[in-house]
Amino acid sequence: MSTVKLTPYAPGSIRELVAIAWPMMLSSAIACFMVIADRVILSHYSTEAFNACFGAIQWYWALLATTLEFALIAEVFVGQCNGAQRFKEIGPVVWQMIWFCCALFLLFIPLALWGTPYLLANNIAELGAPYLRILLIFIPIDGIGFGALTAFFVGRGKTWIVSIAAVLSGLLNIILDFILIFGCGIIPRYGIVGAATATVISQSLLGLGLFAVFLKKSHRERYGTGEVALKPALLKECLAIGFPSALNHLINTLLWAAMTQVIAQHVSSEDFQAYGIAHSIHMLFAFIIDGMSIGTRTICANALGAHRFEIVPKNLRAWLFLSALATALTAVGMLIYPDNIINAFLKESETGIAHTLVQHMLLWTWIVFTLDLVAYNLRSVLLASGDTKFIMGVNVLSFASCFVFPTYIGIVYFDCRPVIFWRFMALNCAACIIFFALRYRRGHWRQRTLI
Repeated sequence: MSTVKLTPYAPGSIRELVAIAWPMMLSSAIACFMVIADRVILSHYSTEAFNACFGAIQWYWALLATTLEFALIAEVFVGQCNGAQRFKEIGPVVWQMIWFCCALFLLFIPLALWGTPYLLANNIAELGAPYLRILLIFIPIDGIGFGALTAFFVGRGKTWIVSIAAVLSGLLNIILDFILIFGCGIIPRYGIVGAATATVISQSLLGLGLFAVFLKKSHRERYGTGEVALKPALLKECLAIGFPSALNHLINTLLWAAMTQVIAQHVSSEDFQAYGIAHSIHMLFAFIIDGMSIGTRTICANALGAHRFEIVPKNLRAWLFLSALATALTAVGMLIYPDNIINAFLKESETGIAHTLVQHMLLWTWIVFTLDLVAYNLRSVLLASGDTKFIMGVNVLSFASCFVFPTYIGIVYFDCRPVIFWRFMALNCAACIIFFALRYRRGHWRQRTLI
């Protein structure tokens, strides 16, 4: 039996989960903050730019999330190889995902150049299309940096490296936002195009930094990171495991992006702005979900690779304790003292109706956050075992039946306000929790390994 020792703390304990998760929380917080910074700065540039940014970026997140689901499956392989002490197999796995992301340029460049105007609602297309075009072209670069290379470090528990890179990238993005959106000296005002440019520059530099560390001599010798050859059989295995999860993300996020365009066309500008602000506030705290779920996935993948099955339930007990703290923390920001956060997105002339609309949504936004925290961590245990087909089936069916169709009918046929988006999303999260919990209790994860 291999020894699993990702941190100095007891495997599966609260302290180990915190040690693994907090750097990823920081990394995710910076990534989310870059998006939110774009929105806050653009909201003070113009309301039209804010609405166009929010509407367009849903397509970007849909396609980026799908790319990352493929690339990040390497994290499960890395974790299980690391737990089994088969270190030389780690580098080649990461390289297969790097080559896969490079191949995606063949898809995203044509889509960016010719497809973006057809993805957006008519009232946001003029400003949103140039913004979306820039982001789509650089998705493969994001897939390499935030996906394949991140998997190499996170799968071995070295999350602090990713966090440092993310912090530096986030700071650069904010600086470039102010310079490129509003102009500075000889640099003209680029508005929403400047926001996209700032994002891709900062994210590309993050990828280059991680790539340099990935290829350093000690990693080439220990983990085989210099083995750059394309290995079709290994690539096929990685894609086969990642495909159900990626397809699930593709379907769900494309439906989400499409629903955003429906909302943009059927509600007032103030309602859409309020929906965008509530979504941004949810993102402001989503780093907790991302960090804890990645921590759970890393610990459980290493435990399964080492056949230390008793670590998994111990990790989940630690996660439940930390989740209770997280829900209390977010209640302060979303429910008790939300005014300062809301006002950051509004000009003084907009602090009336829009402020009230956002406050009305935030209770349900907080409920969705709480349920997401539970669902994502249960999902992470199943994902660590490679149980991706079950995850895909549950997510797609629940998302379509509990969220997409009822939200569409309510918005289009009954003129409902955007708050129903959050109510039906809460229903979707609750359904996922039930199915994931039942799957976990049946113990299939104990029999599933990838190596």
